[in-house]
Amino acid sequence: MQVVYIEEGADLDAFSAAYGITLLYPEAKILLPHALSPTVRLTISRFENLLKSKLLRKKELKIIDRLFLVDTSNLKKAKKTIEKFITENTEIDIYDHHPAKIKKEHNLALHIEKTGSATTIVVKEIINKGVNISPEDATLLLLGIYEDTGSFTYNLTTAEDLRTAAFLIEKGGDLETVRTILERRFDEKQINIVQQLIENIQYFPIKDKQIIISTAYSKEYVPDISSHFHLIKPFQEVDAFFAIINASGKISIIGRSKTKEINVGKILSYLGGGGHYAAGSATVKGLTTQEIKNYLENILIGEFYKDQKISSIMHRNIIKVQKDKPIKDLKDIIQKVPILIVINESGKFEGIVLPRVLKESIRHGIENVSVENFIIDTVVTLDENMPVAEAEKYLINSSQEYFPVLKKGYPVGIVSRNYLLKVLHGQVFDFEKDIFISRERIKPRYLNYREKLESYLPEDIIEELKKIGKISKQLGFRAYLVGGVVRDLIMNRENLDIDIIVEGDAVQLAKIYAEKYNYKFHSFEEFMTAQVILLSGLRLDFATARKEIYAYPGAYPKVKKASIKEDLYRRDFTINTLTIEITEGNFGTLIDFFNGLRDIKDKVIRILHQLSFIEDPIRILRAVRFAGRFGFKLGKTTEKLLKLAVDENLLLVAPKKRVNTELNYSFNEERVTEIIYLMNKYKIIHQLIPEFVFDEKREEIINRLRDMIITFDIFFNYKVNRTANYLLALMYHLPLEISYQILDKYRFSYEKQFFKIYFSAKDRFKMIPEKNSELYMKIKDLNKDLLVFLCSSLPVEVSERIIYLLKKEEEKKLLISGEDLKELGLKPSSLFKEIIEDIFLKYLDNEIKNKREALEYLKNKYKLK
Repeated sequence: MQVVYIEEGADLDAFSAAYGITLLYPEAKILLPHALSPTVRLTISRFENLLKSKLLRKKELKIIDRLFLVDTSNLKKAKKTIEKFITENTEIDIYDHHPAKIKKEHNLALHIEKTGSATTIVVKEIINKGVNISPEDATLLLLGIYEDTGSFTYNLTTAEDLRTAAFLIEKGGDLETVRTILERRFDEKQINIVQQLIENIQYFPIKDKQIIISTAYSKEYVPDISSHFHLIKPFQEVDAFFAIINASGKISIIGRSKTKEINVGKILSYLGGGGHYAAGSATVKGLTTQEIKNYLENILIGEFYKDQKISSIMHRNIIKVQKDKPIKDLKDIIQKVPILIVINESGKFEGIVLPRVLKESIRHGIENVSVENFIIDTVVTLDENMPVAEAEKYLINSSQEYFPVLKKGYPVGIVSRNYLLKVLHGQVFDFEKDIFISRERIKPRYLNYREKLESYLPEDIIEELKKIGKISKQLGFRAYLVGGVVRDLIMNRENLDIDIIVEGDAVQLAKIYAEKYNYKFHSFEEFMTAQVILLSGLRLDFATARKEIYAYPGAYPKVKKASIKEDLYRRDFTINTLTIEITEGNFGTLIDFFNGLRDIKDKVIRILHQLSFIEDPIRILRAVRFAGRFGFKLGKTTEKLLKLAVDENLLLVAPKKRVNTELNYSFNEERVTEIIYLMNKYKIIHQLIPEFVFDEKREEIINRLRDMIITFDIFFNYKVNRTANYLLALMYHLPLEISYQILDKYRFSYEKQFFKIYFSAKDRFKMIPEKNSELYMKIKDLNKDLLVFLCSSLPVEVSERIIYLLKKEEEKKLLISGEDLKELGLKPSSLFKEIIEDIFLKYLDNEIKNKREALEYLKNKYKLK
């Protein structure tokens, strides 16, 4: 038996080439896979009479004497599919236009050429052997060449493709049939995927190349999608693109490239696929779309930075201490560095020690113990020969700020998280540098805000600030009110979070102030901060104005005292850099160093420097939270850099607990829906939640959820867990196990239990009963947090019924009580609960309307007087 093998989802080129084999070898039959592209199905229908004797299914297979593989070189996969029918004597021929490294075997013949279509290779053999073909044969063969070369417009089209096509046209190939079949192939499912790919485009610039990575989701496999990529204009404008399409867990990656510097076939070979430099594909199971996207980006970085090693960017001037060293001997050293490298007697790496822990131990009088009592030995280390690109995965999976670098077990350097990020991603952000340099040179504005400050804050707080200002002047310091309280004063929003920055020594100022007025005082000298708690319980936070100095790239940061302007320059956005001096003599003077007042007036969120999102990726979340809260927009340059930061996957290296905190803040904002819309607009949610799709249904649920939270607050005096509900609104489409992974990753513990309850309960609402009592029995054991989401996601009429039932539940005790049952002569027992429930259910169905009817019902049922 002679069999032509084509892969699952085969396109027209594969099918046409397979048909050509049957012309060369009349005994050969085409083994049809389960999945075929729409164009192949259409072709089989159009050429039914021509093909009926040339096709077979797997159940018809017998021992194969000769096997032909077309448009694929994946012999291993083919053998696995039909292994029962292949023997050691089976002759194998491979016809493919994708370059591949195949181990030569005694019974294997290769027909591999660099052409735009596999069909071209087969037709050339038909020409050479002088095989006679009909006009119908020629038309079917033409289809494969036209489709795979994009009607001769793709850059891999060769002169051989054109020559073979000319031969087929001379043999009577019908171009009208070709056009009809190729134009009829675009169905609704394909349109939906193309739209998603357009909406989810993310640019990945690397060196001087522009690359697009885009994603789409489908409930089922949609074949032949790559033939429509020419409709996506951005795909055609970049050097290369990758389309990642998730069909319910089975993910296809399709790559195209215009340059040999980006070899998509090689890149996708790392994911089990293949191809050539201009076109490649792979199919993956068991990974999320986001994981594949990250993997692709890491491979791309590796391809471009493959020669750069960790040793070329590490900080070599490290301080090593023997593990048996007493910590009292390290008092001077621990003031200078953020971590100490601990070694054993032979000089090999043992772990790290945090100087702040040693300082705390010494402060409590514990100083005669050795360093080994404080070693952290679970730290992630990097090898000096590790490629820089490979190190990024450690940033994603670890929250470490510093990574020791080893050579054969010996410490030779250290790399900071921040510097590694800048090496990997910093060049992307450099193009906006001049804009931010000019911003640093803005002339500050000084305005008298004393009267407004005194009318904004309560009188007792104003008096405390004046006391602090007086002490500050006596010490020769200057004290400033900073942060949200200043911003909100200007915007007339209530805020009593008092943050004070001191040019001088904040800890000294706070201590003297607290002692003088007998307030509670806590200091954190390592961070140059302190907190004073007033008799009213209000907390005042003090911090010394400071800046971080790097002696050279990658070196340890040295924290030094600084001016108020230098301190404010470290802040996230210009609207948060406004300050009001409270020093005696200057009390109430507002200072605007970075045009924060103008940005508040113009309703704009702006960052202060081009690496702001690299230094702290959490600012991505904060930017959209403030924009949503205040109804502001992102500044043009800030928006551009935020989009780049998202494209660079910087949120994935942010500390997971801080992501948790920031999402909690966002979901508890009054304008939470606006924030979610912005998170969707800038593809932030897509980075946190794999396979996220923002469709009309989700938008409706989010809006109804906002209203339902208010409803439960007003009618039932219930404070809904907003975080759990909004997370479910964003993830209800995912399987529970994937949701669990995401919630666990970002430290959402209550929410994991909440999701589990939802997934176990949601099926009970597939059928909604007509009787109120039956619907009540479905909801009675569910907590109100979950009922809020159900009322937001179920049909409106069902939601209204559930609200009605919950209101009626408030009347349950008024209808009949235990005392009523005792007066009827019933003895207290577990039966009471059943009776009360029975009465309530009949009340819900309007079978009992009031207490009188309830009592009559009980008298008749239990034969009571």
